[in-house]
Amino acid sequence: MGKHNGKARASGIQVGSALVNKARKEGKGQHGSHGASATRHTTEAAGRYGMQSVLETNDLNEIMNMADLANRDFAAERGESAVVISTGAAVSDLDRERDAQARAIAQDKNRHRLRIPRRPKWEKGTTAEQLDATERESFLEWRRGLAQLEEEESLVLTPFEKNLEVWRQLWRVLERSHIVVQVIDARDPLTYRNTDLEDYARDINATKASLLLLNKSDLLPDEARTAWADYLDGQGIPYIFWSAKLAAADAEDDSGESALATQQVEDSRIRLLTCEQLLDVFQRKAQDAVAELGHQHPAGDAASVAQQRLVVGLTGYPNVGKSSTINALFGSKKTAVASTPGKTKHFQTLIISDDLLLCDCPGLVLPKYAHSKAEMVAAGVIPIDRLTDVRAPIDVVLQMAGIKQVERVYNISVPNSERRLPTASQMLAAFAKARGWTTGAGLPDEARAGRQVLKDFCDGKLVSYRMPPGHAQTGIAAAAAPAQSMPAAADAAGLPVANPRSEGDAAGGADGQSAGQPTCSSPAQRDPQSGQTGAESPADAAPGVPGSADSALGAEGAEP
Repeated sequence: MGKHNGKARASGIQVGSALVNKARKEGKGQHGSHGASATRHTTEAAGRYGMQSVLETNDLNEIMNMADLANRDFAAERGESAVVISTGAAVSDLDRERDAQARAIAQDKNRHRLRIPRRPKWEKGTTAEQLDATERESFLEWRRGLAQLEEEESLVLTPFEKNLEVWRQLWRVLERSHIVVQVIDARDPLTYRNTDLEDYARDINATKASLLLLNKSDLLPDEARTAWADYLDGQGIPYIFWSAKLAAADAEDDSGESALATQQVEDSRIRLLTCEQLLDVFQRKAQDAVAELGHQHPAGDAASVAQQRLVVGLTGYPNVGKSSTINALFGSKKTAVASTPGKTKHFQTLIISDDLLLCDCPGLVLPKYAHSKAEMVAAGVIPIDRLTDVRAPIDVVLQMAGIKQVERVYNISVPNSERRLPTASQMLAAFAKARGWTTGAGLPDEARAGRQVLKDFCDGKLVSYRMPPGHAQTGIAAAAAPAQSMPAAADAAGLPVANPRSEGDAAGGADGQSAGQPTCSSPAQRDPQSGQTGAESPADAAPGVPGSADSALGAEGAEP
């Protein structure tokens, strides 16, 4: 006999049996003849993520999400489970089994299938419910296509955005904007630029121009900027070198001396623009797009197009500096900035002047071919604070930044670093010991040390960058002397001149690009006049419908 609350209880009666009996009785009452089977099934619907960015999910959540997109009820019968042995490997493991040349051929062959999802066509008579259903169906087909690409061609993709609500924000920004600005990290432009996004913008309207804004360009020496300017000019790609950090500091300087305006550079192409200069470029390019759009309309429509406020859409990966750019342009904090990817949840419109409006899109991780998830972590795309294993990303940092730079920046000495590149564990142990970071067992706290190094690498404290195709990858430079020639700067700082990645780095992509990408941003004031060209879609006009503008921005245009 057992006792519960001082009362005798027959042995064999388990604690909680009353709850089970109650649930069984309620099940019979609610489901009638189905009450017997009510306790043998789970019908929990797939969880809705709202506007939270979703890059990776486990297999169970993935099944539930796909069932939710297809509007199908999913039921799992208890007691009828089966063991499934997964053959899925880490991002880098599958690629190691394939010859690099064969992988490159397969990637080029299927590059056209690696597209961002398109918004389905709609008409004025389309209801909000119909549009929501077609968007879900189209997004599901896109997800299935990428899954088939991985399965049939044995190609591996980076983690990418899997939340439809986040993609809907991109669709609306592209539809509203006259020009689309991709904010990219100047340290690795080809990784963050997405050509399909430019194609999608032109599919919406042939006059919708694209522009690359190379943020964090202050981390590049003049030689690297010149090399990238030559490459982008040769490709016919419009670009601007920009540093949101320096522009913000310049705007806050009350001395009246603008460091950006008086910078000494021989090549005007690589000059870092001030806030006023950048806004002038935005306005001029938007005016050109509107003028070209007016030529494609009858006279009456052309006049209405000319009266609209110019809209500049800002897109890009997380952590590339979209919010920092907006704050620099406004001269005050309009959007929240964080080092954690995915800070901006909704697209937001911000009025620059009576003629110009910025439309900020949440950071999106786009699908790309990949070798290593660790490179994405090192680039800041995947949140660093959520990592459980920091060693693989730290190996990437050591290969890209060099151990000499790490030792100089943190004033540490890693044993035997002169002979060979140390492992991540060796470097982290030395760093943690120097800072006095230990675990409860008294061992060096490698996790804390690793997260700090990764954050410093993303912020530019540890300097590394890529050169354009056709140039030697001398991508390690001294942060203190960006104006020196690269060999001289490296010698002055005691850094290696050659990038270790050019010596057979297994984590590099087949085309010489890394798989990394970055995050950022948040709320701001809303523009009561959206400035959108054309008619509003049913989803934009109908409040309360998933994916509608009202559900994203609120009926009054305020944050929900």
